[in-house]
Amino acid sequence: MNTHRSKLSILVLLLLALGLTMLPATSQDDLLSFSAADCDYGGNLKSVEAVDELTVVVTLCNPDAIFDQEMASLGLSIHPREWMDATGGTGDILTTAIGTGPLRLVNWDQGNEIVFERFDAYWGEPSIEDTVILRWNSEAAARATELRAGTIDGMKFANPDDIPVFRADPNFNLIDIPPLTGVYVAMSNFYQPLDDVRVRKAIAMGIDRQRIVDNFFPPGSPLTPDFVPPAVFGHVGEGGVPGFDQDAAKALLEEAAADLGFTLPLDTVVDRRTGESRPLTLTWRDVVRGYLPNPGIIANDVQAQLAEIGVIADVQVVESGAFIASALAGNEPLHILGWHADFPDASNFLTCCHGPNLKQMGDPYPEVYEPLIQAGQVLDPETRMAFFQQVADGMASAVPWVPFGHAGSADVWQADIVGVHPGVLDGTEEFSRLEDPDDDNIIYMQNAEPISLYCNDTWDGETFRACHQVQESLLDFEKGGVAVIPGLAESWDVSEDGTVWTFHLREGVLFHDGSTLDSNDVVATWHASADCASPNHTGRGEGFAIYLSIFQQFINADQC
Repeated sequence: MNTHRSKLSILVLLLLALGLTMLPATSQDDLLSFSAADCDYGGNLKSVEAVDELTVVVTLCNPDAIFDQEMASLGLSIHPREWMDATGGTGDILTTAIGTGPLRLVNWDQGNEIVFERFDAYWGEPSIEDTVILRWNSEAAARATELRAGTIDGMKFANPDDIPVFRADPNFNLIDIPPLTGVYVAMSNFYQPLDDVRVRKAIAMGIDRQRIVDNFFPPGSPLTPDFVPPAVFGHVGEGGVPGFDQDAAKALLEEAAADLGFTLPLDTVVDRRTGESRPLTLTWRDVVRGYLPNPGIIANDVQAQLAEIGVIADVQVVESGAFIASALAGNEPLHILGWHADFPDASNFLTCCHGPNLKQMGDPYPEVYEPLIQAGQVLDPETRMAFFQQVADGMASAVPWVPFGHAGSADVWQADIVGVHPGVLDGTEEFSRLEDPDDDNIIYMQNAEPISLYCNDTWDGETFRACHQVQESLLDFEKGGVAVIPGLAESWDVSEDGTVWTFHLREGVLFHDGSTLDSNDVVATWHASADCASPNHTGRGEGFAIYLSIFQQFINADQC
């Protein structure tokens, strides 16, 4: 006991040195809290406070219209405080997940598979099967071959051409995933002449997006000028980037070249941060996603279309984790990425990439992010829609990216698997709720290996799917749906002005290492994401992108 309290004293001193406010002790442990000095730092999180062992109060600087949905994101999943301190927010926490979910991690055989097993002390419904195995293969044909051979129970992302075949075969259960997706070519204005809007408009007008959707997306995938899918609140359907017009694109490029002094065809860019020249590249990761069913083919088609207007881009595939980290830093001049809904609101599709402190497109565009922030801080739906229209207008003015379509997709399961449901939101399949009448395991094959098992510092869907089996957030989404339900918090209260959220944790929840969940775990986890002064604000280098998209800025950002 003395050793335990000595460790706590050291932790208290460390947290005090970091500027955390420590509340008076009301039990054996001190209660933790942290806060911004004021709300002028540019973010929307004011403070997080453990007021007793099972109560956490989160105070915002401004209301957040979808804060309950955001609290269900695995980007805010909760970890044991002692485990975070032991790892320093890096190392083992990236590969050895300790959560509170119905499955616990047994082994990640990197390059091969991840094995989970039932967590018998789970607070909710226990896993039906003893074991869940997650495997991956980048080729849809290879996944389909294993499914037909019976070596796996289910697969992610059927090839669009195979969807009608599987749908007609009684041996399989095809699950349609609605097109809650968006894909885009991003342009980083860190590079000249991509920092000139005429060049960005020319690139947008040089891509025949309808051709891509018709040729490479599943039937029924819509194309709109808005990155937000039609089924999601906040979809505008008008405005956005200009449409396909190769002649106008060539004229804009010629005008910009004459004014700025670059030569055509455009095949070289200059990093305006360093003054260094480099070839113009169009990068992508070899990962099939719901929003990008044929990444290599689509990248090559975009390259060919741009060449027709005098933009010569070298197509390069980059390893998934390195690609995301580089793209988020604005270091990829042209790159292809997209989004699958974490929650059904336009803010989720837009704050991913256009916050005031996000660098994916280079220096952020105020005409985009200012009305976007306002759309999140008002509660009236009609007023929010007016702000989303302003966002679309800002997109038309700045043209930071070229969105091209909302792809639907389909998963396929063996027909005898019981409890199959869609992962409507990204990575939300619950494998613990599935039953295989023939054996005691579920084997699922997705399209790529997870990047890590620390979802607080990533936004990768394949990673989220793995995390979702073992980790939980304060709130959750219903199985196969989008309604918010209790998670680690069994209930919550919201102040009348929408800025104070009080979460009441479940009693007796155990982490997989046997420790008991309490409010300090919540505060410590959030502190690692929120505060650049935290020694645990490390992760794997993706800049805690989900947190930043929700709250706009880190506390003590100058120390990042």
